[in-house]
Amino acid sequence: MEKNELSTLITSIEIVNLFEIFNYTMEYPNSENVLIITGPNGFGKTQVLNILYNLFNRNFIFFNKLVFETITINLSGNIRIVIDKTILPPQSELKLDNSPKYKLKFVFYENENIVETVTPKNSNDLSRILNADLPTNRFYKQHLSGGWLDIETKQVFNIEDLVAKYKDILPDRISKDISSIQNERTNQILNSVDVHLIREQRLFKKIVNPSKDYRSERDQTIVVDAIQTCSTDLKHLLAEKSQESFAISQSLDRTYPNRLIGEKGKMSKENYNVRFAKLTDKQKRLAANGLYDSNQIELSYSKDDSKALLVYLNDLEQKLSVFDDLLIKLELFTSILNERRFTFKSIVIDREKGFFFKTSKGKILELNELSSGEQHEVILLYELIFKTKPGILVLIDEPEISLHITWQKEFLDDLLKIIKIQNFQVLIATHSPAIINDRWDLVYNLEKREV
Repeated sequence: MEKNELSTLITSIEIVNLFEIFNYTMEYPNSENVLIITGPNGFGKTQVLNILYNLFNRNFIFFNKLVFETITINLSGNIRIVIDKTILPPQSELKLDNSPKYKLKFVFYENENIVETVTPKNSNDLSRILNADLPTNRFYKQHLSGGWLDIETKQVFNIEDLVAKYKDILPDRISKDISSIQNERTNQILNSVDVHLIREQRLFKKIVNPSKDYRSERDQTIVVDAIQTCSTDLKHLLAEKSQESFAISQSLDRTYPNRLIGEKGKMSKENYNVRFAKLTDKQKRLAANGLYDSNQIELSYSKDDSKALLVYLNDLEQKLSVFDDLLIKLELFTSILNERRFTFKSIVIDREKGFFFKTSKGKILELNELSSGEQHEVILLYELIFKTKPGILVLIDEPEISLHITWQKEFLDDLLKIIKIQNFQVLIATHSPAIINDRWDLVYNLEKREV
């Protein structure tokens, strides 16, 4: 099932007894669709992001480890999700395991009516499931502590960490057993919030190593430069749009004679000049962003040829319209970066490379030659502009990392520009007053919480 665009927004987040200490009630401001949470280390800023990310990605195991009493997520459309973690009294004083036992449940409400109560499997249930189904079980054995012992490294994993580590390769039955969702409306509610998390560590990215085999080797991932993955991703995006435009061109060219003969309309000289000027300008913008390399021949207007000119302009507009959305994003991306005045550098969009940087003297730079702050800026902007889509929830952890104070002050203005074209909701966790700039109306300070 696809997640809905623009369907559901978070209106407030309430957390009771986080880490057995903190109580928070965070409401989205009416002025913007942005909420900034700030506060000292240890107050749970990142955990608030993790709560939303894991909830809407159905990683309910995360909540087994988190210490809290209740979490309430209020959504638009009078929808509410309550996560309750009730500590149960010990059943026997002779019990050897003195760790607190709890009952975890997720209650989904709509118009104050309960849609479904979901009770995920506990560790004992999961242990029995994994004992039969974990593909890598020859590397692990159950430990006296209740966890799983890595035979090679002697590290002990709890059951939740192990399921999270191998969730992509475990049988589908396990994920269903973990979530235990039965009601289709519950699935629709969870699907209505699509979450994109931008973590604080952005310079390096783990990707699946295609040469590895989950069943025969322990290392399933490799680490790559994140900025290079952005450039490669953009290269593929440029190629995809160019191919789409080429396919349209071929289709239009094949049918051109018949459409010309059947065309009944004509156009005036004034209309032709206006439309032609717009197309010429658009072609220049596309060429500047690596999307167009055809030199437009200016055709003089002739009343006798007005029908042919009309078909010609209609076709050209259709061919170039494929790039409209991408062009807006590219121009925003390059304008923000070039306005940052990287140290005598500017970004260039290129169909063969995706993007690269060159110095003011024309020297082409390797992407890893950029400073840490410059790479953070590029990656963060790329994620926000190209890896998001309308209607999603974007979680950003510490956007200020490695950024110059001037860039920090400009971040929120840049973000609001991006939101105008992408139309998504944002939750930011930050230590930096510079990120907030003068927009304290968007801020929830965890330090002013109720204890």
